[in-house]
Amino acid sequence: MKSFLIFFFFSISLLSQQDDNKISSDVKLVVGIVVDQMKYEYIPKFWNKYGEHGFKRLINNGFLAKNAHYSYARTSTGLGHATIVTGTTPSYHGIVGNDWYNPAQGKEIYCVDDNNVDPVGTTNKIGKKSPKNLLTTTVSDENRISSNFRAKTLSVSLKDRAAILSGGHTSNQTFWFSEKEGIFVSSSYYMEKLPDWLIEFNSKKNIHNYIDFWDTYYDIDNYIESGPDLNNYEGKFLNKKQSIFPYDLKKLSKNRDGSTDYNAIKYSPYGNEILKDLALKAIIEEELGSDDITDFVHIGFSSPDYIGHKFGSNSKEVQDTYIRLDRTIEEILNFLDKEIGLNNYVIYLSADHGITHSPDFLADNKIPINKILSSKVFPPQLNQYIKNISNYNIFLDKDKIVNMKEDIDDIKIKITNLLLSEPWIYDVYDFTNFKYFETKSSDNYSLNMLLNNSHPKYRGDLAFFVNPFWVKQSSSTSNHGTPTTYDTHVPIIFYGKNIKKGVSYNKLNVKDIAPTLATILGINFPILTTGKIIVDAIK
Repeated sequence: MKSFLIFFFFSISLLSQQDDNKISSDVKLVVGIVVDQMKYEYIPKFWNKYGEHGFKRLINNGFLAKNAHYSYARTSTGLGHATIVTGTTPSYHGIVGNDWYNPAQGKEIYCVDDNNVDPVGTTNKIGKKSPKNLLTTTVSDENRISSNFRAKTLSVSLKDRAAILSGGHTSNQTFWFSEKEGIFVSSSYYMEKLPDWLIEFNSKKNIHNYIDFWDTYYDIDNYIESGPDLNNYEGKFLNKKQSIFPYDLKKLSKNRDGSTDYNAIKYSPYGNEILKDLALKAIIEEELGSDDITDFVHIGFSSPDYIGHKFGSNSKEVQDTYIRLDRTIEEILNFLDKEIGLNNYVIYLSADHGITHSPDFLADNKIPINKILSSKVFPPQLNQYIKNISNYNIFLDKDKIVNMKEDIDDIKIKITNLLLSEPWIYDVYDFTNFKYFETKSSDNYSLNMLLNNSHPKYRGDLAFFVNPFWVKQSSSTSNHGTPTTYDTHVPIIFYGKNIKKGVSYNKLNVKDIAPTLATILGINFPILTTGKIIVDAIK
């Protein structure tokens, strides 16, 4: 009888421990990797050029969502990073564009500008930044709150908006790149001065190591997945006569006055290398993931976006960037295995948006794409009643309409009818008519994409949806910012502790990342989460 009781209580204790393991988290470090402009297609397209220990390791031993999308219209950097970490859309987190019109202030604002903070590590305005415009918490905010602020958060990117919005409100250290000075900087929102290890990292001797000779990783003749190196679509790079390999960045980065053009880092794969080295150094110096309290590291790889804009999504330069990024990810994984422990961390990888092909490339290959040469289509007698057009929203000057004794509804009808006569307009919606929304929005893709992009504080009076075969003329070779699947379709990858190996073909939403992470960690969801848990990704 005694032996039975001992066995019984031992069994109960063991089951209790198993239940505890399912409830609590023993993840030491979460590493978020967001690749700027990485459309999903780059995974299968370049698969045969990837090694076995980068993207393939993440996918073959982790969870891949093959059909993940953004669900709003303005697919750009600020919104994407905010959506990933908040678990909701711009209609709640408030980052409705990289820039947008603020009706209360009567002016355009940049998503992370903050004149109430001071630059740190620089005297330039690029240091006057904070997450003050982010209107919800993030998953790493909730992680810090849950740990009674013993957990730590680090966020790094070349772009200020990528680093700041990913890091959330409570990031301990957030750093971004000042291209004028060739250094990483921050603001007084986060700290009074840069840590000593970053000051050392910022030395010219170190930074200039990332301005190197750029040739293809493999023989360029093997890059059959992309277009010819010499073509008529690519933009000029650092005054090089032709945008073809190789690129002597040390030579090309030298200005006439002897100074250095640090765009050589941004517009090359070495921008990914410098961020990787910065993040890994920070993990060591700040002892992230060194105890039983879960820490977060956010890495925003910005160079793929700069390269994609400059050379186009079908370029040899983009293909080589992803082949090299694959090796960069392998280095990150090897580092985490050694320093954090093979089964002690979680990685998620996604993108802030995709990318559309060069319009000229598409047109030359019989895709009937057209360029919107100008959106200034309103005659003076109607244009005088429009205050601003921003992120598909039209803001009316209601005071002027009243003072001129015009009828607001009549002005809206005139604007709507004129827009609908333009070939690039799909439809126009009255954002003040909520009865219309109730009857029209349930299965209306275009209206829902616009509504999800629209926060009540920044909502216009009218909004328009652009026909998919029309794109805004731009100085960039390839661009994004549209609600088409070129720009909405991105990868979601989970890898590591408590992640179930598998693949999903179901349509998932990028806002599902944050609640999935929160569930794995056993913490609160960000406060206005509208995403769902990706149950198939969790053990």
